[in-house]
Amino acid sequence: MGMRAQQPGRRRPEERTRAKRTQKSFARAVTVALVAVLSYSLYAMISPGLVVRFSDSAAARSGSIEFSSPGNAIIVRDERVAITPISGVVHFLVDDGEKVAAGAAVAEVRDTAISSSAETDALLIEGELDKFVQEAALREGRERDRLLAIRVQIALKEEELKVYVDRKDAKNTNKVHVELEQLRRREAEAEAEVERIREETEAAASAIAEAKRQSDAALDRALAVLRSHNAALISTHVDGLEGIFNPNNPDLLLINPADYDAFPSVRAEGDLVAAGAAVFREIQNLSTNLLVFAESLGGSAPDVGARVWVRFPRLALEAVPATVIGGKRRLDMGEEVWAFHISLDRYATTLTNLRSENIHLVTDHVSGIVVPVEALVTQGEATGVYVFRTGKFRFREVEVIASNGMEAVVSGLREGDRVRLGGKMGR
Repeated sequence: MGMRAQQPGRRRPEERTRAKRTQKSFARAVTVALVAVLSYSLYAMISPGLVVRFSDSAAARSGSIEFSSPGNAIIVRDERVAITPISGVVHFLVDDGEKVAAGAAVAEVRDTAISSSAETDALLIEGELDKFVQEAALREGRERDRLLAIRVQIALKEEELKVYVDRKDAKNTNKVHVELEQLRRREAEAEAEVERIREETEAAASAIAEAKRQSDAALDRALAVLRSHNAALISTHVDGLEGIFNPNNPDLLLINPADYDAFPSVRAEGDLVAAGAAVFREIQNLSTNLLVFAESLGGSAPDVGARVWVRFPRLALEAVPATVIGGKRRLDMGEEVWAFHISLDRYATTLTNLRSENIHLVTDHVSGIVVPVEALVTQGEATGVYVFRTGKFRFREVEVIASNGMEAVVSGLREGDRVRLGGKMGR
């Protein structure tokens, strides 16, 4: 039988198979192209973020950097201690940190066993009196020696002044007048200190004598009421250095804290104390002064009257504004050591029960666009940073206005610019 003729318009089976293959190939190619386009678009969108995310970088900020030096601050206060004239048990009438008026009753010391030991107590009191008188005599002797030395200097200066006056040497005459004025001021301060020691000796002797009278007159009981001398803030923390670090001490900047040992003690309700022991201290003229010892200041040591800031890292992040009252280079403590007498702008209650604290002495601030120092790089003679632009970090030259070793203030960047840290990378 002969083959059937193919009807017009109908495709052969092999033609239909080729068409399907062509369609599949085209669809596959279109799919691949779309995936490639989408992948590239996605890469273009996220690659800058990946570069930044996986790079050690930081954002330039608008702010300031500070120049500071670590140091140690001795807390200097106008304070005095209240001494019990008798042995006994302490009972406080006010709370630690409370402010009181002059003459206010602050604490009582009661001895319930004095009736059976009146003679022993009398001997103890006499011993305390003798010890105190001896110590006071030594202190008064040192002050009188200092006063005598000052008066000798005054006499010499007065003779020197007569010579210059006779010569009509106006320049040196004025100079000696100034020196005489300083010496006479020191003389007045020394005289006042001698008088203060004498008054304290008389007051302590009177208090101990009163204690002896009480022990003799009241064998069944003894009670000493300790009152505030002036309007003051009361603290039950004593360390034995209350009379050493005084803001009115003219030799404050010459003190070496290593020469004085503190014996911190906290008096509490019910403590048993001996006659002559300190029970509490009064902080008068509420202000906080510091004797600061700092190193590595170089040529940036602040002058008298300069405004500075003091940060207490252990206590607070805030830096407290202050004024420099005096300063002196202490070569006896180290070539780079400076001593500063500084007055804080406000009374710092957190320092009430402390005698010393580590600090940062901030001497200056510089404002502008701030970047980490590790972002700075050098290319040839140019200093700059690698700043992120159009998907990659590119070198940008900047001018370094100031640096404190950790951060730098620069010009040539904007706030928010992201800069690379830790060294160079390709352009």
